Amino acid sequence: MYAHRSSPSFSRVILRLFAIVSLIFLLGFGYSTFAEHDELKERLYELGYPESGYIFTNNTILWADGHLTIVQGAYVEDYPITAEQAYEIARNYLASYNKKLKEYDSSYHLEPEKKSLAEKEENGNRYWVFEVYLHTGGSKIFTGFAYVNRKTGTVKMKGLLG
Repeated sequence: MYAHRSSPSFSRVILRLFAIVSLIFLLGFGYSTFAEHDELKERLYELGYPESGYIFTNNTILWADGHLTIVQGAYVEDYPITAEQAYEIARNYLASYNKKLKEYDSSYHLEPEKKSLAEKEENGNRYWVFEVYLHTGGSKIFTGFAYVNRKTGTVKMKGLLG
């Protein structure tokens, strides 16, 4: 004779199912909360830059950190400003505006947005471009663009600030 096993009760099935679903939810929540997401690196990858090392295409070397080297025969032109440096340069440029804003209201500040990183070429100059937003407590208002020269690091604003 074989041992008779009774089928599990409805409440045990529901309890186990709840435990499995809860575990999956907690693992997903933990990953999304604690995993590092670098918006600049993600955006660079979207723009065609490699995750590490460099890529050589069409006489252009794209480095993982975002700097650029153009090779035309014996002529080599380097654009040394990386994406991270450009972001910090733009933030430092906006610091004087933020200081003035703090005098009026401490919750207002201007901030370039990392995920808006783009590349532009104007008048023979290459730029990193960030969208700039005015943060007003719980909301943000688009104020224009910060152009950071990839060779010199100078900033020019287009929009409400320039």
